[in-house]
Amino acid sequence: MGSYGIGLGRIMAAAVEQRNDEKGISWPASIAPYDVHVVVLPGVDEQAEEAARILSDAGVDVLLDDRELRAGEKFADADLIGLPKRITVGKRTLEDGMVDVRDRKTGDEQRVSIASLPGVFSKEG
Repeated sequence: MGSYGIGLGRIMAAAVEQRNDEKGISWPASIAPYDVHVVVLPGVDEQAEEAARILSDAGVDVLLDDRELRAGEKFADADLIGLPKRITVGKRTLEDGMVDVRDRKTGDEQRVSIASLPGVFSKEG
């Protein structure tokens, strides 16, 4: 028996075709492989791990990017992967305990405290 219906691969391909820009994919939250991409800049590993733990404990699926690459490379990769939200944990986090949250689709950014991160995320696409 065969099935010629709309399968998972076709759904994902259609989403990528419809929701992309010059930087890469912009996954709808409903089918994104992760909810958030946490980009860790040098020197703030502990704060990034805390943010990822808080989000995970709240039921948010997290991709933690702690690779030893330059910030620009990590940001380009995050845009290419296209998860709905990107959190940047950088040197300013050491000063004020806050992180930058960027919406992939709109590009809007906001600074929020690590403790309040779970309130930023919802499953709507």
